[in-house]
Amino acid sequence: MEITTYRATLYAPLFYSSSEGVLIGADHILGSTALTYSFAYTLGILDKRYWLYGKEAINHQYSELANLSLFVSDGKPINVNFKEETFKSTEYLSERSLTITVPAGADGDMGKFKKTDPPRMGSDSASAINKVRRYIGLAPGSTFEITVWSKESLPDDVLLTLGIRRSGELRLKKIKRASTAHLNMYMLKHVYELDDTILSEVYANSGKFVRGSDFRKQHFLDVDVKFVNDKIVPLVFR
Repeated sequence: MEITTYRATLYAPLFYSSSEGVLIGADHILGSTALTYSFAYTLGILDKRYWLYGKEAINHQYSELANLSLFVSDGKPINVNFKEETFKSTEYLSERSLTITVPAGADGDMGKFKKTDPPRMGSDSASAINKVRRYIGLAPGSTFEITVWSKESLPDDVLLTLGIRRSGELRLKKIKRASTAHLNMYMLKHVYELDDTILSEVYANSGKFVRGSDFRKQHFLDVDVKFVNDKIVPLVFR
């Protein structure tokens, strides 16, 4: 079994939905669901599926991740900054995405909404406020620590894309193996199907357990890597 720890640096803004509503915000911990998919696509372990139908399109189960030759930790934040708020709108009738630019102004000044449609491609009317959502993403320069267990050797330098429209660019470079790693509760329980007894042991060998706004955003922080090697990895790769 190969164990590789990476220092990951963000080179393009990363937007994803950790919390949704009028305000869509990204969490400071990168979930191993997204990281595992990105690794698998980049390394050619998993074929990309561009279309999902029926219930799968609404309630994806991530079951295909259980049989990969990878076990990826959450992205542990080292130095994380958030990008300034951006505004986007969706033309619901045509399902066409529009970008709204809001100039910086005095405190409390929302500025003017500006549509960026190509000429003659959209309506000249102003965007309705109920079509506007605020996106807060992770800023370039943010760094994370990610540990990966794999059956095969991994490259020392990897470029991953993830987030909304896979626009976030994350450059990973191999570093000294970490002694602890953040693990994702959802992945352990619902993808790898570890029982409550094992999850209690994970908790006992972690520094803290945190709950997020989404069921996939629950994390065991700073789990001892030796414990992961001895107890978790054999169950993941069984």
